[in-house]
Formats: sequence, C-alpha cells, structure tokens
Amino acid sequence: ARGEVRQRGEGDCGDGRDSEAVAGRIQEIWADSQSDTVDILFERASAAADAGKLDLASALLDHAIGLAPNFAQGYALRGAVRLRTGDQAGSIADFSHAIELEPRQFEARIALAEIMLAGGDKRGAYEMLQTALEWNPHEEHARERARMLRDQLDGQEI
Repeated sequence: ARGEVRQRGEGDCGDGRDSEAVAGRIQEIWADSQSDTVDILFERASAAADAGKLDLASALLDHAIGLAPNFAQGYALRGAVRLRTGDQAGSIADFSHAIELEPRQFEARIALAEIMLAGGDKRGAYEMLQTALEWNPHEEHARERARMLRDQLDGQEI
C-alpha cells in the first residue's frame, strides 16, 4: 500500500493538503476489527476515553482485545488509556503489540517515542519518530519532535 500512494498522481496526500483526511481514513480502516461486537466495544471505549471515563474505557478495551486478539487499534487505544492512567509499563506493552500487529501504526510509534524521550532515550525516540514519519510524513508533531532531536543529536552518531 505504501508504494501505491507514491505512484498516484496529483490530488493524493503527497503535498500534505489532504494529509489529515487521509490519516483520519487510515484510522477508520484500522478501527474496523471485522467484528460488529468488537467494533461496538471499541467505539464505546473510545467515547469513554474521550469523556475521561478511563476505567470504563479500559474495561471495554480489555473485552474487545479478548474477543479480537489481533486487533491492533484496540491495543493502541488501550495503550493511550493506560498512559493516561499512569500505567507506563502497560502502555509500552500495548503500543509495542499494536506495532507488531500493524507496523504502520504511526500513532503508537509517536506515543512510544514520547515515552522514550521522557526516559532520556533521545536516539531511540528519534529513530521511532523517523519510522512513524515514513508512514505519515505530514504528522506535524512528529516532524517537530524529530527536528528538535536531530538538532540535539547533531554531531553524534545517529
């Protein structure tokens, strides 16, 4: 799929004009678990997380992941919820599993990069951001962070 995007003509996301719409569409595709039950659980978990009901979101995601253990977006959202509740180890595990299931999972990569950066691993964070940017080159936060880290690491072997 990655090569197909580069082969398309004008009007694709190559110039960044529609990058948010494309990223949103990718997230919609990832949110489709291929199970109506899991999709409903995921939608309710997402709404609960947005409303700050993190315990409910976590419980719904635990159930969704139990029903669909290969649902990468479920792990990614649970990782975000766990991060918000202070469960850094759990969030790292969930983000990592989401990436194992879906290597293009750029949001999980960005979240892991932020965790790495907070832990002082600038080089690891930079590399994780670079990989995220391969899949979503228009993600402004990741570009700014990568630029900052590149400047800090300038002169050091990256």
